[in-house]
Amino acid sequence: MQDLVQLKDSPLLNANKDKMSSMVSSYIQELAMHGGNPVLDLALCKKYIFLLEELSKNLTPFADEELGKFENSEAKIAGTELKRVESGVKYDYSDNKVWGEQKSKVDEEVSKLKDIEAFAKGLKSKTTIVDETTGETFEYFPPVKSSTTTIRVTIK
Repeated sequence: MQDLVQLKDSPLLNANKDKMSSMVSSYIQELAMHGGNPVLDLALCKKYIFLLEELSKNLTPFADEELGKFENSEAKIAGTELKRVESGVKYDYSDNKVWGEQKSKVDEEVSKLKDIEAFAKGLKSKTTIVDETTGETFEYFPPVKSSTTTIRVTIK
């Protein structure tokens, strides 16, 4: 608990969003110009993110209860605005017959598309398939693969 109290008392938390962005820019400039240890800094950053996400997730029910005591269930505190809002709203259309019929058609087409994708992923070169029923020919090409390089950080 004492460790989290130290975080709460950090002067960094008095900075507004623009100031925090400026601090990041300054750090990156310093790193680019004079070097540093970006691998260590990234590892520590990921650990802080994990810690703060876990803390946020577990604090939310308590904060939600407390916000209920404020006017309009909102508060301005520590340079932030907190407000209880409805999110993740979902609608159930299953009682609507027309919607259900259309959804079945869409699901069937999505399934066909996934089958084509799975087939094409296994191709090494252009392949022509003949539909034995109609005699129609279809050309399939292997998909173009793209990816993004990232760094996976695993906290032990």
